[in-house]
Amino acid sequence: METSIATRSNLQIIQQAFNDFAKGNIPAIIDTLAEDVRWGSFKIPGAAMSGNFFGKEGVQEFFKHLDEQIRFSVFEPREFIVQGDSIIVLGHQAGIVKSTGKSFDHDWCLSFKMKDSKVQSYFAFTDSYEQAKAFS
Repeated sequence: METSIATRSNLQIIQQAFNDFAKGNIPAIIDTLAEDVRWGSFKIPGAAMSGNFFGKEGVQEFFKHLDEQIRFSVFEPREFIVQGDSIIVLGHQAGIVKSTGKSFDHDWCLSFKMKDSKVQSYFAFTDSYEQAKAFS
């Protein structure tokens, strides 16, 4: 299967976003988003960074809550799967919830939809049960 220039570009955008996250460069991530981006995950009681966020301002709020609530020891993308404008990233995370001191350690799957070289939507499939235990 031939990979188009647009697909390679989308993959590079997402890979760079992971590099920016590792460096704490959230403004660079925000720059990759569509104005009307949808950003979400399953809702976890007590986890302000869970649920749905809309627009660039909403995603900034997500990252603010994430920083306030989680200390990652591992956040590692392991595999990138590209199908047209969809990018699936498989990876692993471990860390602690700052307010409880409880840890979590599990694999995840992140789904990105791209449009015009911008992130149109994102959804995180994580072990919400394990995360809920860490927040309680």
